[in-house]
Amino acid sequence: MEKWSLIQLPYAISMRLVIDRYLRPGHTLALSLSLALMLLPPTAEARNPKKPASPPTMLQNPEVVDFIQQMSTKYGFDQSTLSANFENQRPDNRIIRIMAPAPTQLTPNWVAYRDRFVNSRRINRGVQFWDAYSDTLERAAREYGVPQEIIVAIIGVETEYGRNMGSFNVLNALASIGFYGERRREFFQSELEQYLLLARDNNLDLLTTRGSFAGALGIPQFMPSSQRRWGVDFDGNNKVDLIHSPMDAIGSVANFLKSHGWQKDQVATIPVTPPQPLPTDFEKVDVKPGLSLAQYRDAGFVFASPLRESTPATLVSLSSPKAATQNWLGLNNYYVITRYNRSAAYAMSVIELGEAIRQARVASLAATASTTLQE
Repeated sequence: MEKWSLIQLPYAISMRLVIDRYLRPGHTLALSLSLALMLLPPTAEARNPKKPASPPTMLQNPEVVDFIQQMSTKYGFDQSTLSANFENQRPDNRIIRIMAPAPTQLTPNWVAYRDRFVNSRRINRGVQFWDAYSDTLERAAREYGVPQEIIVAIIGVETEYGRNMGSFNVLNALASIGFYGERRREFFQSELEQYLLLARDNNLDLLTTRGSFAGALGIPQFMPSSQRRWGVDFDGNNKVDLIHSPMDAIGSVANFLKSHGWQKDQVATIPVTPPQPLPTDFEKVDVKPGLSLAQYRDAGFVFASPLRESTPATLVSLSSPKAATQNWLGLNNYYVITRYNRSAAYAMSVIELGEAIRQARVASLAATASTTLQE
């Protein structure tokens, strides 16, 4: 009985049945020994498997040490202080996996992607955000020439108006990709450099500041270099704060779009019906408009537009598994939105969310005006 005391009762009973059934005369010695081994109680290692060892800290990476020395030489950072910030940082394998190249090409699903962003919750909250910052949005539209609904929609798609700004430590995220990632290491090392400068200028706490898994920050999810280059102090408090100031976020989004070539009072896309079958020359076109409207029309594309025939455009086609492919001709302002995020689905979600918010707000204001008149 003492022999069985280390084995849980259900396990012991089941093994007793095995003995009674199989360990009889006529069975081979090998089988008997094999079954007998099954009766041995689990070892301590089996009961308490060792956790995988933690990866070395970033400060043990020679590339990180060299980077710290460069920051000290180029920008006057205190080397020991900066080293202390990396001392307990370890590469985040979740981020590295997210940023790794996809093993297979995912099937596009425009309908599912659109539904994530162009939905009643984001539309209603967009109207609320617009109402709360109507004066600021009007000023941004006037100064930068960017429609208010586009500014609101970008903030809505990026963080749902500041509600979801990311939960990853920005220092760790940028360093994980920059020194341990599978691609774009130089870009993310550069962004880490810009982030350290930004943090020093804005007194950000490197150990607590959170953002996206790629290191994007704040209400509009600017990368550090974008904030340093296009961030705007739109609330007049002498600092650019995209984490806590919706006014700064609004001005910065508008400034980014204008700086990348936004054209005031110009449409971003034109609905189009392509010829069938699609000519091979149009199967793969660059995201930047390159062919003229005349070239599309001559190739059999059907659309209505008052724009000059020389206006450059690009074909935007978004497909879904169980729905017809939707097509547009993307113009200059469409391309400008892709400079924020180089994705056709992203750009079209911004455009369509913005229009939905604008229409909802017009209806809301009309309803309010009607109620006031009745009173």
